Amino acid sequence: MKKLLLLSAAPLAALTATPAAAEIIDFENLPGSNGDAFTGPYVEDGFTVRAAGGDVFEGHQFGNGEPSLVFGSVFGGGFGAISITGGTFTFDGYDVNSFDGTADFSIQGFLGGVSVFNLTGIQSETGLSFASLGGAAGTIDELNFIFTPGGSSVNIDNIVLNSVAGAVPEPGTWLMMILGFGAIGGAMRSSRKVQTRVTYA
Repeated sequence: MKKLLLLSAAPLAALTATPAAAEIIDFENLPGSNGDAFTGPYVEDGFTVRAAGGDVFEGHQFGNGEPSLVFGSVFGGGFGAISITGGTFTFDGYDVNSFDGTADFSIQGFLGGVSVFNLTGIQSETGLSFASLGGAAGTIDELNFIFTPGGSSVNIDNIVLNSVAGAVPEPGTWLMMILGFGAIGGAMRSSRKVQTRVTYA
């Protein structure tokens, strides 16, 4: 029976969701030039970035390192929004620069269209440097950024995402699990029943 239990533990272990290596969207392969309007789709490491409203631009002369995406009046825009999709993943962090003033922001995460988190606030001015900020807890399949610069620009770069592997077992894993559970059931059924004898003197 111990052997059967050990065999069935392997498929159970495959059910646990494990994070893969973190991917960083650094916009290194943006196709345009400095100040070009960004619409997307831009694909990097299995994730797709699209403009989702307002004005979004490519920044090829400033980034951490360059290029980056830019929102704001530096290129004649106002607020801007982007959306990121690509399987199920976690949002672990990003780099942001707010130049010449603060910026209002909203960062939203969704899973199957249901809100998982909504971070809102005011990004302080960072001058010529970038701030590295943390993400938010929860598994999502869509991540949205919305920035409304109070100064001339907001740049976003190095968005850190972590694909969630093993969230849905593959067919082979299901087969192994079913066989494992069947073996446990069979072993439990065939175990000897304890019989008690009563004798009279």
